[in-house]
Amino acid sequence: MKAVRLSCRSRLRQNWTFGLLLLHPMPMRSPDRAPADVCRYSPAERLIRLGLLLSEARGGLTLDQMADQLNVGRRTVERMRDALDRLTGGALVSSFTDDGMKRWTLPSDNIRAFAVPDLDELATLKLAARNLRQQGNYIEAERLERLTLKLEAAMPRPTLRRLEPDVEVLLEASGVLLRPGPRAKVDSHIIDQLQQALLSNRQIRLTYNRRDGGGVSHPRLHPYGFLAGSRDYLVAFNTHPEVQEHRLYVLANIDAVQVLSDTFERDPAFDLSTFASRSFGAFWEGERFDVLWRFNRDAAADARRFHFHPNQVVTDQPDGSVLVAFTAAGLTEMAWHLFTWGDAVEIISPDALKQRFRDCLAAARTALGVP
Repeated sequence: MKAVRLSCRSRLRQNWTFGLLLLHPMPMRSPDRAPADVCRYSPAERLIRLGLLLSEARGGLTLDQMADQLNVGRRTVERMRDALDRLTGGALVSSFTDDGMKRWTLPSDNIRAFAVPDLDELATLKLAARNLRQQGNYIEAERLERLTLKLEAAMPRPTLRRLEPDVEVLLEASGVLLRPGPRAKVDSHIIDQLQQALLSNRQIRLTYNRRDGGGVSHPRLHPYGFLAGSRDYLVAFNTHPEVQEHRLYVLANIDAVQVLSDTFERDPAFDLSTFASRSFGAFWEGERFDVLWRFNRDAAADARRFHFHPNQVVTDQPDGSVLVAFTAAGLTEMAWHLFTWGDAVEIISPDALKQRFRDCLAAARTALGVP
């Protein structure tokens, strides 16, 4: 199947979406396995999914592409195509493209009735909005809430009335583990300005309170995306002749945004996920280290379930312990995280991380008044 070339704006939205969904670029538990029913559909669900695919595909889909999308054989997808054509009153449209391949499409009006959100989808959307709000991500929560209202407004009223009681039951039965600690509030007007500049490739100038105690600065930037975590960040290219690199700017430290008339051309080689994976957390200290930790046998099972870093390598040892290796910056955040493992983890390398851990331990002792 031919690869689809994404437009600049499509690539931008992919990166932007990743940034918004990266709720914490820090270790997280990995699920033991994928849910048992993932990617399994009943025949009726597969038929609806085929209709949605054909209504969304520009230029249509070939039989092989349909089969690949649905993970079924060619003969099966031929029967599904014929059944869909019958159910829609012969609405399927076929045509031959320049490559000589026959493709099928389905006008969107013929699938609209099948595109209504179901109970699980509606409840999941509302639950995601609630969780984001409780975790302090108010801007993303508001967007999901607006999307939910738009979907509900487009749904047939009898269907909505039938689903509403069950949705409420699911929401009442679902909880959320709150992220401890304060959350910095960000002016929604500033977010709107940054998003508009990002989508239109416009340069910006910030009024920015520097975290290093350097007062207020006014950097001229090319905005590239957002990263969200314990702090929320703007990812932008700093155009100053002595900088000329992508950096993080804490959204809560931005007092004002001036959207300039000058545009910029995005670097096609820049990838937000790669940028985020430079560090263990969010801090970039200018140097990456080869990191190696050993978790003892009592903590080995728990360590195997953790996702410490995108490029991590986990190796079981004969004595039951586990080695975790990766390459990243962010020694201070590594030390903070290792405190949560107590004496179950040993820092093998680098020596710089051992020293940073000692420094953090000394600072903790000082804070407690312990000599």
